[in-house]
Amino acid sequence: MGKKIMDEKTYFKNLYYDKKGHLMKAIEKLNRVNKNVWFVFIFAFSAFLYLYNITFSNLWIDEAFTQALVKHSFGAITGLIQNDFHPPLYFYALKIFVSIFGISVFTIRFFSTLGVLATILLGYVAGQRVFGKSGALYFCLLIVSLPMLASYSHEARMYTWGAFAVTGVFLYSVLFLASNMRKDLILLMLFTLIAAYTHYYALMAAFWANVFVSVYLFVKKNNNFRTHLLYSLIAVLLYIPWIAVMLGQTKKVMHSFWVPALSWQTISSCLLSPFAPKIWLTPFLPLAIVIYGLLLLAVYRIYVARKDGHSTELGLSLFIFALTFLSAVLISVFMRPILYMRYISNIIVLILIPPTLFFIFTKNRWVKGIILAAVFVSGIAVSVQGSFFSFGPYQHSLVYLHEKHPGVKKVFHVLETTAGPFAEYACYGIKNYWYDPESTVVYTNMDVFDNMKSTDSLGKVLKKDEQYCLANFPYMPFNENNVKRILSESKLLEVDTVYDTKAQTGGFILLYMLRYRGTD
Repeated sequence: MGKKIMDEKTYFKNLYYDKKGHLMKAIEKLNRVNKNVWFVFIFAFSAFLYLYNITFSNLWIDEAFTQALVKHSFGAITGLIQNDFHPPLYFYALKIFVSIFGISVFTIRFFSTLGVLATILLGYVAGQRVFGKSGALYFCLLIVSLPMLASYSHEARMYTWGAFAVTGVFLYSVLFLASNMRKDLILLMLFTLIAAYTHYYALMAAFWANVFVSVYLFVKKNNNFRTHLLYSLIAVLLYIPWIAVMLGQTKKVMHSFWVPALSWQTISSCLLSPFAPKIWLTPFLPLAIVIYGLLLLAVYRIYVARKDGHSTELGLSLFIFALTFLSAVLISVFMRPILYMRYISNIIVLILIPPTLFFIFTKNRWVKGIILAAVFVSGIAVSVQGSFFSFGPYQHSLVYLHEKHPGVKKVFHVLETTAGPFAEYACYGIKNYWYDPESTVVYTNMDVFDNMKSTDSLGKVLKKDEQYCLANFPYMPFNENNVKRILSESKLLEVDTVYDTKAQTGGFILLYMLRYRGTD
């Protein structure tokens, strides 16, 4: 009996460790299939999450600018974008996209959804070579759990594509350092160019990533140091065509920019906003505490306790994030404030690298499962809450104006915040006017809106005793002198406050009903 048992053990042992390893290969193949199935579920869920309520909020000024801009030709886009202070790649790509699928609130926002979905796909495909299949799954789950990316998947701006580019720069930096393969270097430079032409924060991130790679290769006396410098030079040469425009944008920013002055509140908001459902809503602090806590644990285990390896991945992610953030701080101190919450979305994926490493080196499945589930569930809850946020009742304001004051057909604006969306939602024969007497506004991007007329005098477009409307956004007290000037030339009839009735949280707009008296 004992011999029989021993023979069975020997048989199964030999079967498991046979020369060709058929069983091992079968198990490995099954594991790969299972992980791929899990990724399909994650990807499908993320697509549903990002598409949920995608058209709920009205277009706000930046989105209105995007929609108006891509209605123009490629040549016109290059000229008009100079007042938007961003590189052109996103707008060119969106122009191609809407030329195929049509232009609407859904399509221009869906392009941003594709950006974050592409980030998740890249994180799994290229991430497997960096983190392994399980680590790549953790990375993707953390991306889906991040409220900031969910928010910007609903906005027609370049931020999700900036995150995609920076994620590619990080992954292929790590892969090139590990493999010394030419194809990884080519992909690193490709993502560097995509980042540089998508957003200036992404440009800074790509710059610091390549500095890290160059210094790393030099210190390690790697022969690929010169090769990397050569490819970096090629990337710089390919960016030269845009540098002149970038310098022009920089000059305009130096004179005037809307970003508030640098403060500790600004810095803290940039670090906490990734865990908030929307720009004006309170961050979900437990989620922020967990993510930053896992970051510190990863730093301790890898650099202090010197366990688990992955020091290059951790060091590179923190280096890119910290140096990009610090660069924005220094520019804000010595030139002009540019540190702002939504710009962090370009580099926020880098904050997820340390938690990914934590889940990789944590062997206790219960600890890993509970923390990952808590992050995922809380992140999704915050993201869903954010999908019911509205920036302002722009379209609703025009409907309200038409129904309550049908005789009013002229609306004046002193803020781009109301002017852009009103112009894009133009209806009921209502005409919109950008009011800028004596060019008191340093810069404006109103030239992009075909449904917006500019004037420096009320008398040029109004008759005496004509009733009209002034739209104002109370959250931005800019150009108050222009408001006072309008009121001084008119009789105030009433002020209506318009809310977005479908949204529980969001902004409101003040509609001043006025009768033009003329100048004295």
